Amino acid sequence: MAKNRNLKLSSPSRAFETRRPSDYLLRAAGSKTGQAYKSLAIERLGIEEGNAVLDLGCGTGGDLGPLLSSIGPTGSVIGVDVDATALEVAHEQYADPRLRLTVGDAHALELGSFSIDRVYVDRTMQHVAAAARVLDEVRRVLRPGGRVVLAEPDWRTLLIDHPEPDLPEAYRQFVVGQVIRNARIGSELPRLVQRADLELESVTPVTATYTDAVDADRIFGFARVTRRAVTSGYLTPDQAGRWLGHLEGPVFFASLTIFVTAARKAG
Repeated sequence: MAKNRNLKLSSPSRAFETRRPSDYLLRAAGSKTGQAYKSLAIERLGIEEGNAVLDLGCGTGGDLGPLLSSIGPTGSVIGVDVDATALEVAHEQYADPRLRLTVGDAHALELGSFSIDRVYVDRTMQHVAAAARVLDEVRRVLRPGGRVVLAEPDWRTLLIDHPEPDLPEAYRQFVVGQVIRNARIGSELPRLVQRADLELESVTPVTATYTDAVDADRIFGFARVTRRAVTSGYLTPDQAGRWLGHLEGPVFFASLTIFVTAARKAG
Protein backbone atom coordinates (compact mmCIF):
# COMPACT_ATOMS: atom_id res chain seq x y z
CA MET A 1 0.00 0.00 0.00
CA ALA A 2 1.37 3.39 -1.01
CA LYS A 3 1.86 5.96 1.75
CA ASN A 4 2.40 9.24 -0.13
CA ARG A 5 -0.56 11.48 0.76
CA ASN A 6 0.24 14.46 -1.47
CA LEU A 7 -3.05 15.25 -3.21
CA LYS A 8 -1.60 16.94 -6.30
CA LEU A 9 -2.13 14.33 -9.02
CA SER A 10 0.52 14.27 -11.71
CA SER A 11 -2.11 13.89 -14.44
CA PRO A 12 -5.40 15.43 -13.29
CA SER A 13 -8.59 14.11 -14.86
CA ARG A 14 -10.41 16.33 -17.34
CA ALA A 15 -13.15 13.94 -18.48
CA PHE A 16 -14.28 12.65 -15.10
CA GLU A 17 -16.58 14.34 -12.61
CA THR A 18 -14.93 15.81 -9.54
CA ARG A 19 -18.06 16.00 -7.37
CA ARG A 20 -20.86 13.52 -6.82
CA PRO A 21 -23.89 14.76 -8.80
CA SER A 22 -27.23 15.30 -7.09
CA ASP A 23 -28.98 13.03 -9.62
CA TYR A 24 -26.60 10.10 -9.06
CA LEU A 25 -29.34 7.66 -7.98
CA LEU A 26 -31.61 8.56 -10.88
CA ARG A 27 -28.71 8.09 -13.29
CA ALA A 28 -28.04 4.62 -11.95
CA ALA A 29 -31.72 3.71 -12.14
CA GLY A 30 -32.00 4.93 -15.73
CA SER A 31 -28.87 3.28 -17.09
CA LYS A 32 -29.11 0.23 -19.34
CA THR A 33 -27.47 -1.92 -16.68
CA GLY A 34 -29.68 -0.51 -13.95
CA GLN A 35 -32.82 -1.26 -15.93
CA ALA A 36 -31.71 -4.86 -16.54
CA TYR A 37 -31.20 -5.94 -12.94
CA LYS A 38 -34.03 -3.79 -11.59
CA SER A 39 -36.52 -5.38 -14.00
CA LEU A 40 -35.37 -8.80 -12.87
CA ALA A 41 -35.63 -7.86 -9.19
CA ILE A 42 -39.17 -6.50 -9.57
CA GLU A 43 -40.16 -9.59 -11.56
CA ARG A 44 -38.81 -11.80 -8.73
CA LEU A 45 -41.05 -9.94 -6.27
CA GLY A 46 -44.11 -11.44 -7.93
CA ILE A 47 -46.28 -8.46 -7.03
CA GLU A 48 -50.02 -9.12 -7.14
CA GLU A 49 -52.83 -6.63 -7.52
CA GLY A 50 -53.73 -5.14 -4.17
CA ASN A 51 -50.36 -5.87 -2.56
CA ALA A 52 -48.76 -3.55 -0.03
CA VAL A 53 -45.18 -3.01 -1.21
CA LEU A 54 -42.30 -1.50 0.76
CA ASP A 55 -39.43 0.13 -1.16
CA LEU A 56 -36.79 0.12 1.56
CA GLY A 57 -34.17 2.77 0.84
CA CYS A 58 -36.18 4.25 -2.01
CA GLY A 59 -33.93 7.31 -2.34
CA THR A 60 -35.05 9.69 -5.06
CA GLY A 61 -37.70 7.25 -6.27
CA GLY A 62 -36.08 5.66 -9.29
CA ASP A 63 -38.08 2.44 -8.83
CA LEU A 64 -41.39 3.79 -7.56
CA GLY A 65 -42.90 3.98 -11.05
CA PRO A 66 -42.55 0.26 -11.86
CA LEU A 67 -43.75 -0.68 -8.37
CA LEU A 68 -46.83 1.53 -8.66
CA SER A 69 -47.64 0.11 -12.08
CA SER A 70 -47.64 -3.42 -10.60
CA ILE A 71 -50.04 -3.05 -7.65
CA GLY A 72 -53.29 -2.15 -9.40
CA PRO A 73 -55.80 0.40 -8.14
CA THR A 74 -56.16 -1.11 -4.67
CA GLY A 75 -52.50 -1.69 -3.83
CA SER A 76 -50.10 0.61 -2.01
CA VAL A 77 -46.42 1.48 -2.03
CA ILE A 78 -44.50 2.80 0.95
CA GLY A 79 -41.12 4.38 0.28
CA VAL A 80 -38.78 4.65 3.27
CA ASP A 81 -35.40 6.38 3.30
CA VAL A 82 -33.16 8.13 5.83
CA ASP A 83 -32.50 11.00 3.42
CA ALA A 84 -35.24 13.63 3.60
CA THR A 85 -33.75 15.55 0.66
CA ALA A 86 -33.91 12.47 -1.57
CA LEU A 87 -37.53 11.95 -0.58
CA GLU A 88 -38.32 15.53 -1.59
CA VAL A 89 -37.09 14.68 -5.09
CA ALA A 90 -39.31 11.60 -5.09
CA HIS A 91 -42.28 13.70 -3.96
CA GLU A 92 -41.74 16.02 -6.93
CA GLN A 93 -41.94 13.09 -9.34
CA TYR A 94 -45.04 11.36 -8.04
CA ALA A 95 -48.46 12.54 -6.95
CA ASP A 96 -50.25 9.24 -6.42
CA PRO A 97 -52.69 8.48 -3.59
CA ARG A 98 -51.39 4.90 -3.49
CA LEU A 99 -47.91 6.13 -2.51
CA ARG A 100 -46.64 7.15 0.92
CA LEU A 101 -43.09 8.43 1.39
CA THR A 102 -41.59 8.64 4.84
CA VAL A 103 -38.25 9.31 6.51
CA GLY A 104 -37.29 6.24 8.47
CA ASP A 105 -34.58 3.93 9.74
CA ALA A 106 -34.35 0.49 8.10
CA HIS A 107 -33.17 -0.92 11.45
CA ALA A 108 -36.40 0.14 13.22
CA LEU A 109 -39.27 0.47 10.79
CA GLU A 110 -42.32 2.36 11.93
CA LEU A 111 -44.60 -0.22 10.33
CA GLY A 112 -46.85 -2.77 11.92
CA SER A 113 -45.93 -6.43 12.06
CA PHE A 114 -47.45 -8.54 9.26
CA SER A 115 -48.41 -5.38 7.32
CA ILE A 116 -46.43 -5.75 4.07
CA ASP A 117 -46.74 -8.24 1.18
CA ARG A 118 -43.54 -7.45 -0.71
CA VAL A 119 -40.27 -5.74 0.24
CA TYR A 120 -37.95 -4.35 -2.44
CA VAL A 121 -34.38 -3.44 -1.47
CA ASP A 122 -31.99 -2.03 -4.08
CA ARG A 123 -28.38 -1.21 -3.10
CA THR A 124 -29.41 -0.25 0.42
CA MET A 125 -27.94 -3.14 2.40
CA GLN A 126 -24.41 -2.19 1.35
CA HIS A 127 -24.76 0.97 3.42
CA VAL A 128 -26.66 -0.09 6.57
CA ALA A 129 -24.99 -0.38 9.96
CA ALA A 130 -26.40 -3.82 10.83
CA ALA A 131 -27.63 -5.95 7.94
CA ALA A 132 -28.92 -8.74 10.21
CA ARG A 133 -31.10 -6.28 12.16
CA VAL A 134 -32.56 -4.87 8.95
CA LEU A 135 -33.46 -8.37 7.77
CA ASP A 136 -35.11 -9.08 11.13
CA GLU A 137 -37.22 -5.97 10.57
CA VAL A 138 -38.07 -7.11 7.05
CA ARG A 139 -39.22 -10.47 8.39
CA ARG A 140 -41.28 -8.76 11.10
CA VAL A 141 -43.24 -6.52 8.73
CA LEU A 142 -43.81 -9.21 6.09
CA ARG A 143 -47.05 -11.10 6.10
CA PRO A 144 -46.86 -14.92 6.02
CA GLY A 145 -46.05 -15.91 2.46
CA GLY A 146 -44.64 -12.45 1.75
CA ARG A 147 -41.49 -12.00 -0.28
CA VAL A 148 -38.38 -9.83 -0.18
CA VAL A 149 -36.01 -9.22 -3.09
CA LEU A 150 -32.63 -7.57 -2.54
CA ALA A 151 -30.30 -6.37 -5.30
CA GLU A 152 -26.78 -5.77 -4.01
CA PRO A 153 -23.26 -5.77 -5.49
CA ASP A 154 -20.23 -7.57 -4.15
CA TRP A 155 -17.57 -4.93 -4.71
CA ARG A 156 -14.86 -7.59 -4.80
CA THR A 157 -16.19 -8.36 -8.29
CA LEU A 158 -15.22 -4.89 -9.56
CA LEU A 159 -12.85 -5.44 -12.49
CA ILE A 160 -11.22 -2.62 -14.43
CA ASP A 161 -8.74 -3.30 -17.20
CA HIS A 162 -5.39 -1.50 -16.91
CA PRO A 163 -1.88 -2.30 -18.24
CA GLU A 164 -0.58 -2.04 -14.66
CA PRO A 165 -2.64 -4.66 -12.79
CA ASP A 166 -1.49 -3.43 -9.38
CA LEU A 167 -3.32 -0.12 -9.86
CA PRO A 168 -6.87 -1.46 -10.33
CA GLU A 169 -6.18 -3.91 -7.51
CA ALA A 170 -5.18 -1.08 -5.15
CA TYR A 171 -8.23 0.92 -6.25
CA ARG A 172 -10.53 -2.05 -5.61
CA GLN A 173 -8.96 -2.68 -2.20
CA PHE A 174 -9.68 0.92 -1.27
CA VAL A 175 -13.31 0.65 -2.41
CA VAL A 176 -13.83 -2.62 -0.53
CA GLY A 177 -11.93 -1.58 2.58
CA GLN A 178 -12.80 2.10 2.93
CA VAL A 179 -15.61 3.31 0.66
CA ILE A 180 -18.46 0.82 0.98
CA ARG A 181 -19.55 -0.17 4.49
CA ASN A 182 -20.76 -3.66 3.53
CA ALA A 183 -18.76 -4.22 0.38
CA ARG A 184 -19.32 -8.01 0.28
CA ILE A 185 -23.04 -7.92 0.99
CA GLY A 186 -24.12 -9.19 -2.43
CA SER A 187 -22.61 -12.62 -1.84
CA GLU A 188 -23.42 -12.63 1.90
CA LEU A 189 -27.18 -12.19 1.57
CA PRO A 190 -28.04 -15.84 0.80
CA ARG A 191 -26.62 -16.74 4.20
CA LEU A 192 -28.02 -13.72 6.01
CA VAL A 193 -31.61 -14.11 4.80
CA GLN A 194 -31.65 -17.72 5.96
CA ARG A 195 -30.26 -16.73 9.35
CA ALA A 196 -33.16 -14.27 9.54
CA ASP A 197 -35.52 -17.26 9.20
CA LEU A 198 -36.50 -16.42 5.64
CA GLU A 199 -36.70 -19.11 2.97
CA LEU A 200 -34.15 -18.55 0.20
CA GLU A 201 -35.83 -18.86 -3.22
CA SER A 202 -33.19 -17.79 -5.74
CA VAL A 203 -29.90 -15.94 -6.25
CA THR A 204 -29.23 -14.50 -9.69
CA PRO A 205 -25.96 -12.75 -10.57
CA VAL A 206 -26.22 -9.91 -13.06
CA THR A 207 -22.89 -8.62 -14.38
CA ALA A 208 -22.81 -5.05 -15.58
CA THR A 209 -20.18 -4.31 -18.24
CA TYR A 210 -18.91 -0.91 -19.33
CA THR A 211 -16.90 -0.05 -22.43
CA ASP A 212 -17.20 3.73 -22.19
CA ALA A 213 -15.19 5.32 -19.37
CA VAL A 214 -17.31 8.46 -19.14
CA ASP A 215 -20.51 6.43 -18.83
CA ALA A 216 -18.87 4.25 -16.16
CA ASP A 217 -17.67 7.35 -14.33
CA ARG A 218 -21.29 8.47 -13.96
CA ILE A 219 -21.75 5.40 -11.75
CA PHE A 220 -18.33 4.92 -10.15
CA GLY A 221 -16.94 8.45 -9.84
CA PHE A 222 -13.34 7.55 -10.73
CA ALA A 223 -11.71 10.92 -10.06
CA ARG A 224 -13.51 11.45 -6.74
CA VAL A 225 -12.69 7.97 -5.43
CA THR A 226 -9.12 8.08 -6.70
CA ARG A 227 -8.40 11.30 -4.80
CA ARG A 228 -9.67 9.65 -1.63
CA ALA A 229 -7.49 6.61 -2.37
CA VAL A 230 -4.46 8.91 -2.55
CA THR A 231 -5.42 10.57 0.73
CA SER A 232 -5.71 7.14 2.37
CA GLY A 233 -2.38 5.94 1.00
CA TYR A 234 -3.65 3.27 -1.37
CA LEU A 235 -2.20 5.06 -4.40
CA THR A 236 0.60 7.60 -4.82
CA PRO A 237 -0.13 10.76 -6.81
CA ASP A 238 1.97 9.43 -9.70
CA GLN A 239 0.10 6.12 -9.68
CA ALA A 240 -3.21 7.96 -9.55
CA GLY A 241 -2.19 10.05 -12.54
CA ARG A 242 -1.28 6.95 -14.57
CA TRP A 243 -4.46 5.23 -13.42
CA LEU A 244 -6.79 8.04 -14.46
CA GLY A 245 -4.78 8.81 -17.58
CA HIS A 246 -5.30 5.30 -18.91
CA LEU A 247 -8.99 5.28 -17.98
CA GLU A 248 -9.44 8.42 -20.07
CA GLY A 249 -7.83 6.71 -23.08
CA PRO A 250 -9.59 5.35 -26.17
CA VAL A 251 -10.09 1.79 -24.87
CA PHE A 252 -11.91 0.95 -21.64
CA PHE A 253 -13.47 -2.05 -19.92
CA ALA A 254 -14.97 -2.54 -16.45
CA SER A 255 -17.51 -4.85 -14.87
CA LEU A 256 -19.33 -5.32 -11.57
CA THR A 257 -21.66 -8.12 -10.48
CA ILE A 258 -24.95 -7.44 -8.69
CA PHE A 259 -26.67 -10.36 -6.95
CA VAL A 260 -30.47 -10.43 -6.98
CA THR A 261 -31.57 -12.47 -3.95
CA ALA A 262 -35.20 -13.50 -3.46
CA ALA A 263 -36.58 -14.96 -0.23
CA ARG A 264 -40.00 -15.50 1.35
CA LYS A 265 -41.52 -15.67 4.80
CA ALA A 266 -43.03 -19.04 5.59
CA GLY A 267 -46.76 -19.29 6.03
